[in-house]
Amino acid sequence: MTLEQLSDDQRVRIFNALADEKRINIIRILSQQDTRPRCSDIGRRLEISKSNGSYHLKILSEANLVHIEKEGVTKYVSLNKETFKQYLPGFLATL
Repeated sequence: MTLEQLSDDQRVRIFNALADEKRINIIRILSQQDTRPRCSDIGRRLEISKSNGSYHLKILSEANLVHIEKEGVTKYVSLNKETFKQYLPGFLATL
């Protein structure tokens, strides 16, 4: 699948998710991590509230730019590098 094969709704989700400085910073943090941080770690690093962090992570997840995995009561977040590779090649290298 190439970008041309995405529906307009999918395009809007991806580019809307990338249209916010906090979400760009989340992606930057994740691209520099060797391990998958907890969702709460991301919020603390950006100095934003838990609810604000959850909001931004939800938008990134809905755009399929990040994976959020729950283990017990803890949620971990990681980049969906395949989405970036397939639809936004070179983007992560610009961060």
